[in-house]
Amino acid sequence: MRVLVTGAGGFIGSNLVEQLLKEGYDVVGIDINFANMLDKGILKNKKIYLYDCNHISKNLQLIYDDINHIDRYPFIFVNRPFDSIFHLAASADIRKSLTDTNIDIKHNVLGTHKILEIMRVYDIKKLMFSSSSSIYGETKTIPTPEDVKDIRPISLYGASKLADEAFINAYCNIYGFKAWVFRFANVVGKYQHRGVIVDFINKLNNNPKQLKILGNGKQTKSFFDVSDCIEGFMNIPKKDKNDSMEIYNLANIKTMTVKNLADIVCNEIGVSPKYIYSGGDRGWKGDTPYTILDIKKALKTGWKPKYSCEEAIRRTVRYVCDFK
Repeated sequence: MRVLVTGAGGFIGSNLVEQLLKEGYDVVGIDINFANMLDKGILKNKKIYLYDCNHISKNLQLIYDDINHIDRYPFIFVNRPFDSIFHLAASADIRKSLTDTNIDIKHNVLGTHKILEIMRVYDIKKLMFSSSSSIYGETKTIPTPEDVKDIRPISLYGASKLADEAFINAYCNIYGFKAWVFRFANVVGKYQHRGVIVDFINKLNNNPKQLKILGNGKQTKSFFDVSDCIEGFMNIPKKDKNDSMEIYNLANIKTMTVKNLADIVCNEIGVSPKYIYSGGDRGWKGDTPYTILDIKKALKTGWKPKYSCEEAIRRTVRYVCDFK
């Protein structure tokens, strides 16, 4: 099977590419930044820093470019057909979009529209899309199922992901695509290079006696291992023979507070700092204090997280610290 992976150089994308290659797929990946894959030693060939399609191995080609420019590379579509597209490319920095209010429109909404147009033009029928639990905003329905009625995103990132889902649904209806939309909770694990765990580790490396925690530490999230995320992303579509678009929450079975996460990070590193809270019920504007997803629909497919929240966090701390 030959697949296209957008956002192939990112945290989740690089894990996905690695697993696809292990399972014998032919992969073409596109990303605006492959620095993470180079830094982590996933790639050895710095020649990818060209606006061209470069062979890294017999089963992997990489394009260093913005997905909005993917139509510059028609040769990857006309020579051999793609079975499906894994679309992960996005701007995912909620805080950055507070000052650059165009970034989510450009990379998320317009980027997704570009991918849908590529599917239409080159007759690619299957799409796996990485959405986000942030689309739910502060819904009153907890745990939150996929068919909740009161979806009101409170971040520009969440709004852009909801817009992406709407465009995907429309294209499925008009052009006969099949799409699987996955609303991820907080994914952690191997190749992670930013996020709360990395942030805590960096702070503790600078000052092991004190740790600043954004908000009040009571924010409740679902942290699940990237390997569990990839397993669902790749395998649920094989079991779900939908005719249009299906939506799945992907998260851990249980949740954890940010304060509990800090405790685990400190325990793994072997420090006992004083916690300093910035105050308020959330870390920043657009942050959702409580993200508790109903994952019964995903569980019915046979998918189940292998690692608990605590195990996923400990694995991530060990990976980040070992790499440093």
